[in-house]
Amino acid sequence: MASDARSLEDPRTHLRALGGALVVVVLVVLLASVAVSLGYPLIDAAGIARDGALGLALRSAFQFVGFGVAGVGYLVVTDQTDLVTVRFPTRADAKWLAGGFVALLGLYLAVSGVLTALGIEGAESTIVMQGSDQPVYFLYLIPVTILLVGPMEELIFRGIVQGLFRRAYGPAVAVAAASAVFAAVHLTSYSGEGLLATLATVLVLGGVLGIVYEKCRNLVVPAVVHGLFNTVQFLAVYATTTGVVSGW
Repeated sequence: MASDARSLEDPRTHLRALGGALVVVVLVVLLASVAVSLGYPLIDAAGIARDGALGLALRSAFQFVGFGVAGVGYLVVTDQTDLVTVRFPTRADAKWLAGGFVALLGLYLAVSGVLTALGIEGAESTIVMQGSDQPVYFLYLIPVTILLVGPMEELIFRGIVQGLFRRAYGPAVAVAAASAVFAAVHLTSYSGEGLLATLATVLVLGGVLGIVYEKCRNLVVPAVVHGLFNTVQFLAVYATTTGVVSGW
């Protein structure tokens, strides 16, 4: 206990956690932008319209490649590859994967139900707006979210950011802090009224992913949970946009 107290009194403890998290987020923003810029010529060369469904999905793919480069680059350059734990899922991991997915989806539906009952509408999603007149976009995003979005966002926010805060302050603070950063980064993904309610929902969902990671300490688990959750959302939005079902 005494050593923990001395560690928290050391300014370097806060600098490593807060400074490291800030550096990672800045790297993500910069390299995601660079990756998209480098990807556009490839999209153009393939004769794919940038603002078409496939072009937008490929743009997202390049963006999250940038996330991965930023995350892996940070870990290698700072010699902190031990910060992230990745392994082939065990039976225990599979239970956390299934439980985490059910918990994430159930909590999302519960929060959405409460907000609806209170007359609070969620903010407009940039992704939903982009695909409103070309719903196949949501289907194109499914492989992107499973292969890139889930793994790369979890690498950054649960693996690195949460890992940095855990090392400095313990798991409880780490989950809360990483979830806050996760929600803040999604600020530009939404617009309109209900922004705070939507970001609060993202914060809570990030907390679930953080808890799952702390329990199993295998980044593969929250990455898969995240990808599956997004997939369900994309399928639901596709169904409502095309008129297959009347609401979600």
